[in-house]
Amino acid sequence: MIDSFTLQALVISTLIIFSILSSKLFFRFGFPILLIFLTFGMLAGSDGPGGIDFSDYGLAQSIGIFALIYILFLGGLESEWDSLKNFLSVGIRLSIVGTVLTALILGVLIHLLFPVLGFMESFLLGSIVSATDAASVFNIFKTGSSDLPVHLKKIIEFESGSNDAVGVLLTTIFMNLITADASFSGFQFFRFFVMQVLVGMMMGYSMGILILYLMNSVKLGYDGLYLVFITASVPFIYAVTTVFQGNGFLAVYIAGIIVGRNKFIHKKSIFRFLNGYVWILQIGMFLCFGLLVYPSRMADIWVPGLLIGVLLILFARPLAVFISLLKVNLPIKEKLFISWVGLRGASPIILATFPIAQGLVWGDLLFHIVFFVVLVSLLIQGSLIPRVAQWLGILKKDPDRKIYRPTDFDNIEFPGMTLQELIVPYNSSVVDKALFEIKLPEQSHILLIARGEQFLIPSGNTQVKGGDVVWVLAKDDVMPIIGKTFMSIA
Repeated sequence: MIDSFTLQALVISTLIIFSILSSKLFFRFGFPILLIFLTFGMLAGSDGPGGIDFSDYGLAQSIGIFALIYILFLGGLESEWDSLKNFLSVGIRLSIVGTVLTALILGVLIHLLFPVLGFMESFLLGSIVSATDAASVFNIFKTGSSDLPVHLKKIIEFESGSNDAVGVLLTTIFMNLITADASFSGFQFFRFFVMQVLVGMMMGYSMGILILYLMNSVKLGYDGLYLVFITASVPFIYAVTTVFQGNGFLAVYIAGIIVGRNKFIHKKSIFRFLNGYVWILQIGMFLCFGLLVYPSRMADIWVPGLLIGVLLILFARPLAVFISLLKVNLPIKEKLFISWVGLRGASPIILATFPIAQGLVWGDLLFHIVFFVVLVSLLIQGSLIPRVAQWLGILKKDPDRKIYRPTDFDNIEFPGMTLQELIVPYNSSVVDKALFEIKLPEQSHILLIARGEQFLIPSGNTQVKGGDVVWVLAKDDVMPIIGKTFMSIA
């Protein structure tokens, strides 16, 4: 007789493994990976072949929030501040003005198309799907779209990582208006928003500085404890910020940016660990959301869901983007691309559980409509991102790629030093020269040369060939000189 825990472990692990293996096949046809996990969750649910009965919206909400804070933290860690800071004002405009305009424009359109929903219910639905989703955006950019301009990716990532506070505020406002909570005045809504943003920013910054200090100053007995420490820090930041009435999502994202732009012990190991951990959380979250949905109910709401999704993608989002970016010096084609990459995913689904938790009459209907809108967004927007980028002509060209890039080298024990790969151009002036003939700074050393499928441990007489990949360990201040030496044309 199999006990319940063993059976649950078998079903969950089988579902995750099957979803991962199947995602490889579907991804080749352009389907976003997260959409695949959502679909498998639906098939495994009570309405699908799996027959798993799961209707705990509160638990699903908690799982979604827990996964999302790690997704945001990792997104902050991997953000490139130098690429983002010059376009920070653009990201803030999209995050605040763009999100509010999307909610209001879509709310008006929903009410005009479906008068059975009152104004407040229509604006509530618009607010729930107004914020772009960090999980979907980060995932799309990791699994594809690597040839996009860096500044464009960072603008979109910053918007999706920071606009959850606005989405939460708008959802809270219209939920209270629907329930006729007279205790909430306009001033209190304004105070709530200011507290959410300011406390979230301050807590994120201060906690990021604190994590850096503790990581680099406290010598733990075991290397694995550093992974445990930073993993536990993420929910701690979210919880403490929430206690002080700030937005925990914003706080963990900013803390990730602060930590990621600085050096700390075992940085590469922590990045690799969190990447795998976040994948587990994303898979579990989207499978869980899929289990909540009853596909049989989709037959009744697919028409309004499709119309709302199309209006959001083709009208509300682009109009909000262009209004919020008025007088911003970005090419029209980049604004069009930003309009297209307004993916919906985990964030709207999490917000869609709020009306159900509060017992609103339309709660279940709104949840299923939001879920369908997310499906439409991931299927249409997510799968067409590479084609839209190609059509708009915004992909980077291969000649612009850097000649060298950092490798996985954790140099906290050797401050001021960097290990980098240098790809030797075929027309470089160093081709066919022995290493002793190449004038390199004293604070540098050639460690390894990869030539085809061979790895060479170099000596002074080793000749450099075009196409070689050379590993160089050097002081930070001389690395640009070494790069120019290998890039110089014969």
